Amino acid sequence: MVGRQPGPTLICLGGLHGNEPAGVIGIQRALAGLERGGREIRGEVVGLAGNRRALARRRRFVDHDLNRAWRRENLARLLQSPGPLKSEDREQVELDAALQEIIEESKGRVFLLDLHTTSGPGSAFAILDDTLPNREVALDFPVPLVLGLEEELAGTLASYLAALGVTVVGFEAGQHEDPESVDRAAAAIWLAMESCGLLRDDDRGRVGEARQLLQAQADAAVGIVEVVYRHSIEAGDKYEMAPGFSSFQPIPEGQLLGWNNAGAVLAPFQGLLLMPMYQDQGSDGFFLVRRVQPIWLPVSAGLRRWRVERLLHWLPGISRHPDRARTFLVDQRYARLLALQVFHLLGFRREGRKGRFMIMKRR
Repeated sequence: MVGRQPGPTLICLGGLHGNEPAGVIGIQRALAGLERGGREIRGEVVGLAGNRRALARRRRFVDHDLNRAWRRENLARLLQSPGPLKSEDREQVELDAALQEIIEESKGRVFLLDLHTTSGPGSAFAILDDTLPNREVALDFPVPLVLGLEEELAGTLASYLAALGVTVVGFEAGQHEDPESVDRAAAAIWLAMESCGLLRDDDRGRVGEARQLLQAQADAAVGIVEVVYRHSIEAGDKYEMAPGFSSFQPIPEGQLLGWNNAGAVLAPFQGLLLMPMYQDQGSDGFFLVRRVQPIWLPVSAGLRRWRVERLLHWLPGISRHPDRARTFLVDQRYARLLALQVFHLLGFRREGRKGRFMIMKRR
């Protein structure tokens, strides 16, 4: 939908995983509400379905996870491939072409709302790569906010587009099969349109209804959390989640959470559980998160504006990367947990490891 007045572009994407149709239906519902009400917007709202072939089969993916393949070198390889592509490879090439066209033709700032659902129950929540522009939108959602997930999941579309300068927020609307997940996805779109500056003043009533809907189901006690652990499911590892768990449920150290080929899987430490896996496809058994005090958000914003990262290489065990700009090497013999927290405050993400060094790159 294109408004008469120029403005930002909001891309709403659902169904990147084929067993998560609520986002696609929510997009259809929100756009239909705009058209039915004859509402005028500033800029443009675009709705996209991510993995259409997997959506038709109601499977997370056909050949491989489409939301773990978004690397520039992978796309370059696919574009040069002489032979037929696998299902997700075709989807990726087609989706990237559509996204690049939208970005190139946009007359203002570009936003992405990446809509998902979870296999386990729990409150809806927002996810973001922790940049200041991404925060602007994510903090408008009255739901728990999850930081640091992108460090555990390589090759996501959100990280790929964030690197291109798109403001990106992920939104988990609830459980796959819950009809209310569609309502929450549609509500998230209304809030995103308002936050991005697309709506006119006379749409505040509809936005207020969307905010109330999300507030009513959210666990207000959760607040802001960061991911501290991911239980990875490796190829050939049969993992079964123990029944009865939900997102943001407190978990003591040693809690039985599931079983794999080696036997019982226990919580390595105390935390809040996130996204317990109750589906037959996927490589993420569960995550553990811990609460972040809200005061750290304005503190980190100030540190970033003052460009305190210019002083990082003076700290013990920290050096600039010899070949890459805005990237540091952290010698884990001297700096580990505290260094990671400092880098997070300054807007860096853990990109990987090289020997004893942790690689931290500016978001």
